[in-house]
Amino acid sequence: MPWNVRLGFLVAAVCVVTLAPWSESTAYAQSAAATAPEKVQALITQLGDRNFTVRERAQSDLARMGITAFDQLFGAMRDPDLEIARRAQYLIRSVEIEWTRPEFSDEVNAYLNRYGNLNVDNRRSRIGELSRLHTMDALSALCRIARYDVSEVLSKEAALAASIQFQGVSEDEKPQIIEIINTRIGDSPRVGPSWLKIFRTSLNNPGEAIAQWEDQITNEIDLFTTRPGLTSQQVVLDLVRWEVDQLRQQGKQEEALAAMEDVIRISDKFSENELLDLTTWVLDRKGPSVVGQLAEYHAKKSPALDGMPIGGPFGENPSLLYLLAESELVQDNIEKAEQYAKAALGLEPDSYDSHYQTAVALSDRGTFRWTRNEYRYVIDSFKDVTDRESMLARMQLGELENDLGYPDKAAEVMWPWVEAIEKKFGPNNPLNSDRDEAISRFLARSYLFRAMAAEKRGDLAAAKKDLDKAVKYYEDEADVLIATYRVGQQDDIWKAKAKEHIDHTVDFYKPFVEKFQKQYEIFKQNSRGDDFMGAQGSQMANYCNQYAWLVCNTYGDFDHAIEASELSLEMVPGNGAYLDTLAHCHAAKKDWAAAVKYQRMAAMQIPHSGMIRKKYQEFAKKCEENNIEFEPIELPDSPDTHFPEYKQEGKL
Repeated sequence: MPWNVRLGFLVAAVCVVTLAPWSESTAYAQSAAATAPEKVQALITQLGDRNFTVRERAQSDLARMGITAFDQLFGAMRDPDLEIARRAQYLIRSVEIEWTRPEFSDEVNAYLNRYGNLNVDNRRSRIGELSRLHTMDALSALCRIARYDVSEVLSKEAALAASIQFQGVSEDEKPQIIEIINTRIGDSPRVGPSWLKIFRTSLNNPGEAIAQWEDQITNEIDLFTTRPGLTSQQVVLDLVRWEVDQLRQQGKQEEALAAMEDVIRISDKFSENELLDLTTWVLDRKGPSVVGQLAEYHAKKSPALDGMPIGGPFGENPSLLYLLAESELVQDNIEKAEQYAKAALGLEPDSYDSHYQTAVALSDRGTFRWTRNEYRYVIDSFKDVTDRESMLARMQLGELENDLGYPDKAAEVMWPWVEAIEKKFGPNNPLNSDRDEAISRFLARSYLFRAMAAEKRGDLAAAKKDLDKAVKYYEDEADVLIATYRVGQQDDIWKAKAKEHIDHTVDFYKPFVEKFQKQYEIFKQNSRGDDFMGAQGSQMANYCNQYAWLVCNTYGDFDHAIEASELSLEMVPGNGAYLDTLAHCHAAKKDWAAAVKYQRMAAMQIPHSGMIRKKYQEFAKKCEENNIEFEPIELPDSPDTHFPEYKQEGKL
């Protein structure tokens, strides 16, 4: 064949050999011949040489160097010489990094396994899982991702995940964190690793780090508006959140508010759900004035609908409008707050599910007056009190009143429904095919509310009568059995009857819990993880929690109750109700240090639950009485405390 054709085949063959994907193992195998940065830079310069042979040889040499040339090659991807930039980009994208490391735990390596083969969304999910571990090898893994993930956005997200997760660490942890960051990010020129360097600075010099963060935020917001492919909305928000938290820790609330305001100018690209998350976060960081600015910014772009007090998404979405109302309420602008709340209640008049879900969200935020209004809207929309949507709204409202310490109001809410159901089925009809389990359980809890109200006013005879009825409707309802056990302490016959029901229910749950404990240990040993359990895991977590709750509030094996409660939290980490159970389990053993620790965590998850707040205060007092040190928490007040009626009567 002609010489020029043979030359073409030869060049192609060389490219196949020298430019095949280069791996980290290759780099480490050649680590004995460590490459000086000067030599790497010289080869990078040769990538743009006028001579084709020189360019090819330089590319071949850089490929053989492997990951040792990664940092400098990454910087070369933006070289003004387009030939250098193109070849550097090719080399960077050809790398096969061994993400798992022998020094990492099995749990961390499980998240890193096949990381390089995953798509962006799945890699982002792995970053999120690693950030929740709060272990030093998880920090190392996040630093590694920040340095070597080809995606600039994921590199930044990994760096922020590490910084946010490890802020506020103890003095003992700081030296180890600094060493890990130094070792893992090296001299990387990338933005993500540079943020880790600022985080490293913040551990000992927070004031100096704040100034550096401000520059990074300004750059990232500008980048988001000009070249969004190199960053993301989430990255910008996490940067701002990081800065705001640091400023608030230093008592610089005015500066924190200014940082929150920076996000407003990019919020026009947010979806309604993203805008909802942003508004919630701003309110939780004591920025109600910023919520008003955010709402006005969007209102300028869209006129108000007929009869609405504001335009834009805040005038069309009830959840956003209620958050705006809350922002006015906590600033004591009562009339304006009520105006917004009334308008929100009038939105989506025929969507009862929307009103129900809005009520749930309002309850979580502690705006109980508006919560009651939303539940009442659903209840009053149905003439038939036995309608299922009305029934669910009644039950939720009843649970709210009971949690706030008003069992009489809870019973009052439920009783029209109870009377209608008993008229339909008969007052003594047990659970059967004509009545589903939810109805039986709601009947039991309704009688429980009335019994608690009777107990509260000292009428134990009435309380026992209602509890007896509650047990007949649903004998495995833990709270009913606990109340039955409590009111029967001075009555041996009643107490024996209560124990019979409790033993029956414990005997039902305990085999499930013990079987699940063994099953879960096998899953963990095989590194199959929580996800493998699926829906079964969620159900078994509930069984574990119910069993532990009943035992720790009555009698039995408290140590096994603790094991069951801890297992429920392995399956559903951070669940506030399950943390509350674990705290009660330790309280049953009079371990007040552990009780207040977990109750504090529960209160952080569900800060406006009346019962959880009350128990936190009780356990904290026990620690004080026994000279036990604990980390206190300042529980947030309900926004309802700003209403004049509350200030006069002290009632939510």
